[in-house]
Amino acid sequence: MFKTYNTKIKKILSEKSSETNWKNVLEHHRRMIERIQHERIIHLLVMIFVGIVMSTSAFIIIVTRKPDLLIICIPLLFLFIGYIFYYRFLENTTQDWYLVEDEIKKIVGEQGFGP
Repeated sequence: MFKTYNTKIKKILSEKSSETNWKNVLEHHRRMIERIQHERIIHLLVMIFVGIVMSTSAFIIIVTRKPDLLIICIPLLFLFIGYIFYYRFLENTTQDWYLVEDEIKKIVGEQGFGP
């Protein structure tokens, strides 16, 4: 969903058509920023939780010296790595969308720090 929207908003900005209702584009873009911010915080919390569980299981493996418990830790490691990459995508996309919002605000002519 976010990749599709990112492509769409970049295309709209590259065309800069005078027929485009830029205020509607700005409002829609702000709603999309709210969505990605919500997803970003949820994935940050889940990533932290998975990291804590993974670290705890690794600590237990080290303390108990039972390598057969790696069956729990290895999948958690891959899950944690996946969350890191996805969170990185969300963070970079959010930062990019802030710049897009500034660009749309220049087109609209909005002044100040409005919500």
